[in-house]
Amino acid sequence: MLCLWSPLSYGIPNSQLSVDISAESVARVTLYYRGIPVSSDGLDFPLVVNGISQKIEQTSSNFFLVGNVDRADLVFEDSEFVLPQVYGGNTKMPLIGSFIFQGAVTDSRQTLQVPVLDDISQARAVNGLKIKFATEFTAGHYTKGRYGNVFTLIVTPVI
Repeated sequence: MLCLWSPLSYGIPNSQLSVDISAESVARVTLYYRGIPVSSDGLDFPLVVNGISQKIEQTSSNFFLVGNVDRADLVFEDSEFVLPQVYGGNTKMPLIGSFIFQGAVTDSRQTLQVPVLDDISQARAVNGLKIKFATEFTAGHYTKGRYGNVFTLIVTPVI
């Protein structure tokens, strides 16, 4: 302490420290289905015969997006939805894909912008999204057999 107040202390050079601090937050969005995150393995989405329409179809439960942005764009990567016959044939089953959001039905090949939640506990029917696939024709139009394919949903954060 004595050194700091003495005239000799003027000979001590001042110390200086520069601290360059930066941070980056990357936009992140996770797709949830039935309360759990959808893994990179995807999910099974079996289609069944609807007793009323007689079409082979299925409407999902609500999907929710959770992340650190306000909105995200959704669109299927595929330009058409076709299920080829898996075994013993070459019959194809064309599908119509739809997004259902807040009661409005839109083509799932068109980009749809939906809200992103801060936490899955905020999930409500009003901010959920359903996906529907249905055949163009009734079930009797298609050859008996097993049909299958994989379709990719693209989720893009809106920044």
